[in-house]
Amino acid sequence: MEARGRARCGRRRRPALLLLLVLLVPRAPGAADARWSGPGSTPHLQSIFLGRCAEYIAVLSPGLQDKNCTAIWEAFKVVLDKDPCSVLPSDYDLFISLSRHSIPRDKSLFWENNHHLVTSYAENGRRFMPLCYVLYGMVGDFLSWCRQKDASELDYESCPTSEDCENNPVDSYWKSASIQYAKDSSGVIYVMLNGSEPAGAYPATGFFADFELPYLQKDKITRIEIWVMHEIGQPNVESCGEGSVKVLEERLEKMGFQYSCVNDYQPVRLLMCVEHSTHLDCALNSAATPAQREAPSLYAEPSASFVFPLLVALASVAQM
Repeated sequence: MEARGRARCGRRRRPALLLLLVLLVPRAPGAADARWSGPGSTPHLQSIFLGRCAEYIAVLSPGLQDKNCTAIWEAFKVVLDKDPCSVLPSDYDLFISLSRHSIPRDKSLFWENNHHLVTSYAENGRRFMPLCYVLYGMVGDFLSWCRQKDASELDYESCPTSEDCENNPVDSYWKSASIQYAKDSSGVIYVMLNGSEPAGAYPATGFFADFELPYLQKDKITRIEIWVMHEIGQPNVESCGEGSVKVLEERLEKMGFQYSCVNDYQPVRLLMCVEHSTHLDCALNSAATPAQREAPSLYAEPSASFVFPLLVALASVAQM
């Protein structure tokens, strides 16, 4: 999540088919017009939830055959009986307990402000396992849900965000999931930040700062590695040892964690360059001058030292 009030794994623009389904969902008698600042409950919420759960167990993690998707849904949906501004993280305790599973050592990937890059690099959990690829994170990713304010039906018009009230269903869900994810992480912990984010790479009030970092279990952590990635063709607002990244480094030091920081971690950078292969930012060891690098309309042939690793990255993406 980039900031509070939005889903931890990110909200995606609803596709045309889903928008059509929204229009086809009948409104409950007496339902009020949109009163909250967030999108309404996702149509066919139960079907999507159960489908994701079944797919996760059958395809992504067959070792979780002991999980009961119906029981997990029943534990999740208790919040749909509550006032949409009275849902606490603890209301998801049973849901988390039933859907929780181990996270491979050295595979936890935390992040802020770069959801698409994180999920692309994680490769469906095969390379890394961010919260979106843990069962209790995947079933709710990009979804929205809440009960109508004064009725028992779901509100398909709008749902509250932190702008409306702190204890709303979606934020409380991600708080609970984030805390559990942090507690279950072990070994080397990776954190991917966006060094081109104008507001700073490390949000002082973000989910990572408030609901993940404080819950890491020091005795289970070997070290923490920070990757500060900069968008292709965008300004380098912050790098390791600067601004909010320095604030994070100082916090980790005070907490007693061993840590390191890398600017534009090369394997991730190569993945970014797959979509910008002709941009000068992707021409490693190029003879281009700084002035040339500022001009997006100018292109240079990639250096020989860049061709091979780029081909490797392309081959990796082709297998996703």
